[in-house]
Amino acid sequence: MEQVLYIAAAVVILVIGYQIGRLVAAMNWSKKITAKEQDLFTAQKGFKQLYETELATVKQQCAKLTDENKSLAAKVEEYRKKAAGFGGLFNSGGKKADAMYALLLENEALEEALASQNEKLKQGHTDSMKEQLRAAGYRRVLMSQLMNDERIKGYIQEIMADEKNLPAVSQNQNAPALPG
Repeated sequence: MEQVLYIAAAVVILVIGYQIGRLVAAMNWSKKITAKEQDLFTAQKGFKQLYETELATVKQQCAKLTDENKSLAAKVEEYRKKAAGFGGLFNSGGKKADAMYALLLENEALEEALASQNEKLKQGHTDSMKEQLRAAGYRRVLMSQLMNDERIKGYIQEIMADEKNLPAVSQNQNAPALPG
């Protein structure tokens, strides 16, 4: 009876020790998870702060560039008006100055259209060259496949074997390989 009591006490102590071990391990894992979450939160907070700083800098630069663009557009408009009445040739505010101003604007519009058309032509030329390169590649592959065909190889061997169909060999070794 005593041995049964000792065995039962040992089993109870073993179960209690197992439960205490699980509790200690769970607490350790909980501490590690909390530490990892804190590290991630700190890193996320740092990235968010960096993002907001960069965003504010970009917005500030955008506002500065917008203001500069407006002032430069106003200066360009002023220069156009001055150019229209350049040198006192056209009285400022007169019909001739207004006509000259309109001609300057039309000239700028035509230059922009010409630049746009040149860009389109350049793109078309580039596309055409790419298409020609692609077609040359296809022809090269086709010729390679033809030259690897056994029937074609047989035809070439027949022609090479028939010496009377081949052109005569020139005695001049310095002659060009292809006719001029």
